[in-house]
Amino acid sequence: MNLKILDDFARDKIQPNSTLVLKHLHALEEMVRIDSRSFSVNEFEGDRKTPSDMQEILNYANDYLQQIGFKKIKINTPPKNFVNATPILLAELAVSPSKPTLLFYAHLDKQPYMDDEKFEKWGGIAPTKLTWNQDRTRAYGRGAADDLSGVISIGMAIDATLRAIESDPENLFKDKLQALPCNIKILYETEEECGSHSLEEQISQNQDFFNDVDCVVITDVINPATGYPGLTTSLRGITQLEVSVDANTTASLDSQTALYKLLATLIREDHSLAVDAIDKADILVTQEEQTGFSYVPTTVNFLRTSAGLLPETLLTVPAEVTSILEAQLRKSTINIRPGHRVAGSIIFGSAGARISVNSCSDPEALQSKLLEFFKKTNPFNLKITLRRIEADSENTSFDLILTSSTKDPHSGMNGGPFPVAELQLARMINQLVNNDGSLAPEIQKIFSTSSEKPGMKTQSLFVEKDESAKLFEDPSARAIVEIRLAPGNQEKQAEVALKTYLQEKLPKDYMMKTKFDRGAAPWITPITHPVFPIVLETLEMGYGRKACIFGCGGSIPFVAKLTDAIPGIQPLCLGPYDPDSRMHEPGESLSMADLLGCTKSILHLIARINKAF
Repeated sequence: MNLKILDDFARDKIQPNSTLVLKHLHALEEMVRIDSRSFSVNEFEGDRKTPSDMQEILNYANDYLQQIGFKKIKINTPPKNFVNATPILLAELAVSPSKPTLLFYAHLDKQPYMDDEKFEKWGGIAPTKLTWNQDRTRAYGRGAADDLSGVISIGMAIDATLRAIESDPENLFKDKLQALPCNIKILYETEEECGSHSLEEQISQNQDFFNDVDCVVITDVINPATGYPGLTTSLRGITQLEVSVDANTTASLDSQTALYKLLATLIREDHSLAVDAIDKADILVTQEEQTGFSYVPTTVNFLRTSAGLLPETLLTVPAEVTSILEAQLRKSTINIRPGHRVAGSIIFGSAGARISVNSCSDPEALQSKLLEFFKKTNPFNLKITLRRIEADSENTSFDLILTSSTKDPHSGMNGGPFPVAELQLARMINQLVNNDGSLAPEIQKIFSTSSEKPGMKTQSLFVEKDESAKLFEDPSARAIVEIRLAPGNQEKQAEVALKTYLQEKLPKDYMMKTKFDRGAAPWITPITHPVFPIVLETLEMGYGRKACIFGCGGSIPFVAKLTDAIPGIQPLCLGPYDPDSRMHEPGESLSMADLLGCTKSILHLIARINKAF
């Protein structure tokens, strides 16, 4: 294979407005158009009634790969014992059993839209329509970054490689493909966003396809900055439960208040995870890794802005880049979401609860004292709004709204150094009311006698971006508890540890139910394999900048599942999108610098992979 011809082809043809790039951007536009949300139905009135079976996007991906040159493509039939399982797509270009085999992974499923039918959070444009900024450096649409950018970067790189090979006058093979230095295989998944539930089983169904794989390239991670390549060598895992609480007839507190008090126990005063069995399993960051974090091209201000933090919101760690990155990438952290709200893996920037007490003779004094109390129990300086609900004639009621961020940032990419409003809300309520139903002394004084119990109850609120709020139609006490697991933890052990911890902290007179929602194992790899210097070289060639060794705070179930299924396989995690992509949020976007940089890096890696295997 003529490396100069290939490198020249990459330089000349993988450009923003080239025929090749425009062809693949059209495919991106079509894939964004297709509804391949992985889970959640009825996000808004008139929304779909059942989740997608993924057939439309799988069929389009099949046609897309055929146009590139793949002839052997299979849309798998998942095992029947997995309810609602959706297929994986497998494709291959077989050259020779004597050559190494490179597997590429990306996923076709997407997050929910996180909006109503007006799509105001998307600028009034449906998230299924790909739109561009003025200079066409960024494209917007659900899935444009996560992970259709990975799908397209793989497809475009292979397409460019095949075209370069065919254009080489020195390629005398009758079958031009024989000039490829490796066999190429592709796996496109459709369950990544909901936990890759049937992935291991679908891999087992197709074990022969995977047996000869030497290396897998995963294009579903974030770069450290726009146009700056990172080689990801660690991923956090995840354990996520749906937790509900019901009060017995003898209980002093209502179910929602009891749930808030239970959730408050999950963090310490400094916002760190209080589940010792998980927290203490984290592998400590080495001095070399800390030094590496200091080289990441970012700033404290950029990291705060990426998460949308309000200027007054305090961090949960020292305000320095290495501490923030360590908390985001290598510490187990917790996030809570209201259980009735459709959402992907995000941290809601605002949280709210309606607090009601038996009629109070001086509601203004009560409101003033409550506000004073909440300000004293606000260690991270979240914005506090306390509104009197005049419409409640039976009780004295207030809506308490806490805001830490103007965004709803991705919990994997941002979780750790930034305070979670829902958790801080739970801690405030925990300090406001005691297990016997009495209130904190300074609030109790507002009522006629110190022994009088004001009959306080709480209800969870759906808080909008403008801090308007409404009660959920379902009044039950339910929350999603999500822990991002740092390397050192085991997925199943962490799930058991979390359930055990919650059960131990649950007060008597209350019943708790937990339901497994999703899980993934964390992953970390040494960088001793000969392929690592090669991939660092190809990243520099693709982006025109030196790559840094990086980590990812998010979770990719595929990585650990594949390395378990195929021992000895070497994963390489490359980023086709940037920190400004707002993955999982409304307004998700794709950076052209990162898409094209990743594409060129893959092309150069294909050309040089035989140096390592």
